[in-house]
Amino acid sequence: MFGLIGLLGLLGAEVASAATAGTRVMAATGAGAASLAAANIGKSAGSCAVQPSVNSLGGSAFDGSCTGANGKPEYWCADFAMWVWQNTGFYSGGLTAGAGSFYVYGQANGTLHTSVSYVPQPGDAVVYDYNGKNYADHVAIVTALNSDGSVVTVNGDWNGGTSTSESVFATLSSVVSVTIPASQRMVGTIPSTVDPGDHYQISAYITPATGPGSGISPPHAPAINPYSAAALCGTGYGVIDSHDLGNAMIYLLYNGANGDNCVTTLADSPGNAVPISATLSVQGGPTGGDSGNYVNYAGPVTEYAPGSCVKWGGSYQATSWTSAWSHCG
Repeated sequence: MFGLIGLLGLLGAEVASAATAGTRVMAATGAGAASLAAANIGKSAGSCAVQPSVNSLGGSAFDGSCTGANGKPEYWCADFAMWVWQNTGFYSGGLTAGAGSFYVYGQANGTLHTSVSYVPQPGDAVVYDYNGKNYADHVAIVTALNSDGSVVTVNGDWNGGTSTSESVFATLSSVVSVTIPASQRMVGTIPSTVDPGDHYQISAYITPATGPGSGISPPHAPAINPYSAAALCGTGYGVIDSHDLGNAMIYLLYNGANGDNCVTTLADSPGNAVPISATLSVQGGPTGGDSGNYVNYAGPVTEYAPGSCVKWGGSYQATSWTSAWSHCG
């Protein structure tokens, strides 16, 4: 087992050499992935950031960090993790800018670890708040298992402030190291050191693969929606209810800090633009909605509703649903 200092000492020369040459690290080892991730601590999204930076391999972004949201900066934690695996020679088929794609990748390649007894290893990805519909709130790279059992992670798109704008958050955030205490590293645990305000729960650890596995070919797997309800509604919102439309999911979220509810409808496996809608009504108050031909989602629709009942719903293609008055107070 290596602590972070020992790991960087053993592999720092390899990453430094690659950074100098502007070439890819092709070690295809967990330690190599951990070293490359750690080499980018403090880096921003790239040339688009408020504080522009060049990554350790000489690039101006981490995959789609600066252009992934229709040419604008996007939430880039998954971009960063995918960039690390790709540039250490690991297989990345099926991975997208959505954090949940790492969970599905683990299922497809036989490298998903959901046991509470699993000991995370350098190079693993750790996924937070995977909800079973291809969505997750965050993904990071494990860079060290310390002698006391604590786990060091490196997180892309971290500390972007409180803006609800995806592009603003992305341009303010950076790559940050976060250590998970030994007693809180197990799957199902909410680490106190990982964004305490949002209470991220560890859903799984995923080990990178060197090629397709489990008899499943990820390139032929369904597309994965790169967005999550929490990311769309913004900082401070948590999912309090949902309804399955079969090929999409409607989410109801609430922000206790400002009293707002939020509704968004997300496609499970987006392809072409199709009719999608999201609606939200406050009893005795306003009604909001969003509908159109969209690829990934409709909404988010927000309304101020502290202490009030709400009626929420949405549609995907020909399937629609609306709740009764609920979640009162």
